[in-house]
Amino acid sequence: MIRSWLFVVAVLTFDLLLVSCTKHPEEDDSFKQIQLHWNAVDSDAESSEHKDNCVIEITSKVMQAPLVLKSKLVEISYEVIYSLTEKGELVFEGRCGDSRFSDLPECSWQSTCSGGSASVVKFHNER
Repeated sequence: MIRSWLFVVAVLTFDLLLVSCTKHPEEDDSFKQIQLHWNAVDSDAESSEHKDNCVIEITSKVMQAPLVLKSKLVEISYEVIYSLTEKGELVFEGRCGDSRFSDLPECSWQSTCSGGSASVVKFHNER
């Protein structure tokens, strides 16, 4: 009885060792720390009734953008300047806060928001 019990314990121990020593696939490290610092050009843009909805929607779109997710940068900090056009649209322009990365395509984008909804976030690279 003791011999069979020891055999079971030995087999279980061996199985645990095999499982713990096998190669596990690398974890998906696609998390990016993204910061957006919002700066209104004037009080009209700051007090726009649609500003909050636009900021939320643009933040979501920037965080989900393939260029941002595939970026080699672990952390991206954007300085976002926004203004109100004569048509009542909010125009947002985002740039990476660290000028060393200004040539990367994910470091420059623009979005226009009207009625509280941003159509798209267009990434571009100004050289």
